[in-house]
Amino acid sequence: MARKAGRGGRNIIKTARKSRVFRTIPLMLIVVVFCPFTYGKVIYVDDDAVGLNDGSSWQNAYNFLQDALADAGNAEKPVEIRVAQGVYKPDQGRNHILGDRAVSFHLINGVSLIGGYAGTVETDPNARNVELFETILSGDLNGDDIEVNDPCDLRNEPTRHENSERIVNATGIDATTVLDGFVVIGGFGPFGAGMGNHNGNPIIINCTFKGNTAYHDYGGGMLNSTGNPTLINCTFAGNYAKMGGGMCSIRSSPTLTGCAFTGNYAQYGAGLCNMKDIPKGNSTRDSNSTLIDCTFIDNIASFRGGGIYNGGSDSHLSNCTFSGNSSLLYGAGIYNRGSNHIMIDCTFGENKGGSGGGIYSQDNSSLIVTNCTFRNNIAKAVFGGGICNEDANELILTNCTFSGNTAMRDGGGIFNRRTSSTLKNCILTGNKAYGELLYTGEGGGLYAFGDTILNNCTFSGNWAHEGRAISKYSDSFLRLNNCILWNGGDEIFDLIPNRTTLDISYSNIKNGWEGTDNINEDPLFANPGYWADADDTNIVVEPNDPNAVWIDGDYHLKSQAGRWNPVSESWIQDDVTSSCIDAGDPNSPIGHEPFPNGGIINMGAYGGTVEASKSYFGKPVCETIIAGDINGDCKVDFDDLMILMNHWLEDYTPQD
Repeated sequence: MARKAGRGGRNIIKTARKSRVFRTIPLMLIVVVFCPFTYGKVIYVDDDAVGLNDGSSWQNAYNFLQDALADAGNAEKPVEIRVAQGVYKPDQGRNHILGDRAVSFHLINGVSLIGGYAGTVETDPNARNVELFETILSGDLNGDDIEVNDPCDLRNEPTRHENSERIVNATGIDATTVLDGFVVIGGFGPFGAGMGNHNGNPIIINCTFKGNTAYHDYGGGMLNSTGNPTLINCTFAGNYAKMGGGMCSIRSSPTLTGCAFTGNYAQYGAGLCNMKDIPKGNSTRDSNSTLIDCTFIDNIASFRGGGIYNGGSDSHLSNCTFSGNSSLLYGAGIYNRGSNHIMIDCTFGENKGGSGGGIYSQDNSSLIVTNCTFRNNIAKAVFGGGICNEDANELILTNCTFSGNTAMRDGGGIFNRRTSSTLKNCILTGNKAYGELLYTGEGGGLYAFGDTILNNCTFSGNWAHEGRAISKYSDSFLRLNNCILWNGGDEIFDLIPNRTTLDISYSNIKNGWEGTDNINEDPLFANPGYWADADDTNIVVEPNDPNAVWIDGDYHLKSQAGRWNPVSESWIQDDVTSSCIDAGDPNSPIGHEPFPNGGIINMGAYGGTVEASKSYFGKPVCETIIAGDINGDCKVDFDDLMILMNHWLEDYTPQD
């Protein structure tokens, strides 16, 4: 039988919906979530069922979800409620008054609600597909919501004042409660319009929250207050609130895996808002969020935090993507205030904010970022195309890439003011600091107004009026070791020249720089990036051309012994060898450089890593590893002994 459509005069808000990619859920989690409910009572709900309507089977299913919840509340736990495709409203059912905005679907401990079933209109009512058999929990009590694409479109506001103030309520429930396979849509209340968790810890799977509005304060799609929910493969789209358009967590520690935040709107934290307490509050409760494999796309904050707003709330992100988010003031991707933030394997692209196109951190925040990419983000008003830190505790970047980011004033890639920072094995290329009005534009790659240490970093193709690679302000300390700065000259600008606060050694600086064993030689990058005309990328233009776009390249060093090619994922040999190979600080650990490595770390971002270019000794690479031949030059001699002595008893950390 064909799938039914348009039943019950379904007239709901339509928003652009991103297809959800269902990721594999760990087997242990499946066992924990579902095993307790395997042998309990099963209650059926189908708004098309015409039998006894007592919930005993699909043919005799309840027509209204509220009746099933009442039945489950009185039954021995665990209970599973299976809900067929259709539209279900919280004001429908026995002992409920139509049009009652205050009533919600109250979740119950030991009860799991499972949507997405085919129901009686299909050949197999037990068939389940949450995309095909859409099961909707609707706050549109009057069925008169009009179609809008913008959650703030005023055409819909008069009708939505008659909608449910909160569609789903998870107050006081624990992790024995599951909500799986529902679309929660059309809530319109002061806060937590789609779903509210006060001291609740539900498990929420495969659910979509869209078109919900918290017109007063917090959590258009979902509000967590002193609750620690677990969300898996959920989507928040087109929701609105003052804080946390998609979700707001206060004194809460949610865990999100495989979730998507798309097209949400708020003043603060359009996608997600995490706070230790409400403004002017004074909570001692920890507030921590964990996000894994989540995406934030096209969310809009009128003030701060297009993707995420963190206020006194720590967070840990792994393999998350931020794309096309925007904020008028700070942090188009993420805004941090008084928060400790750890990110691993995350990507920021095409985000636009006033300051901090990718991330903005302030007020004693710390930011630890590893293996992350910031590409083509824009600070369209002031500072920090990729990252902006002001009065923060620290910034630690490891194995990160900043490419093609733009700041309208200073710090095309990174802007630090009164913040200490450490960068290791980072690449900053094609970043630009325009300058505006009376300001010249400083620090194409990095603006450093705070003690800064850079080890094995590569700067190439960055542009600014002053300090194409780095601009140093005041008496802050700047140390470079094993770095390559190759941006066409004017690499480092010291606003208040004080060479006692500059410590640059074992680095390759375009046009030279005083210091221990610094060089001025073409680094021979494998395929350096370039500035091109936006209309024809085959045409090379100057970086200050208003129509210039950055075409990124490959910054591995050429070597006759072998360099890593990330495209073919293989080692290839060149006809020349970079002078930056084996030119770093002899006291720096060579780390994970492949054999032959010469026993001295390479300059640049790949020095000390498994992708470091190999050392060439003027003859074909040794085919046989000889005991004692540490540098790989096919002989055991005094050079090998010196390498051994220089690195005696060093402790190496294994690399994944």
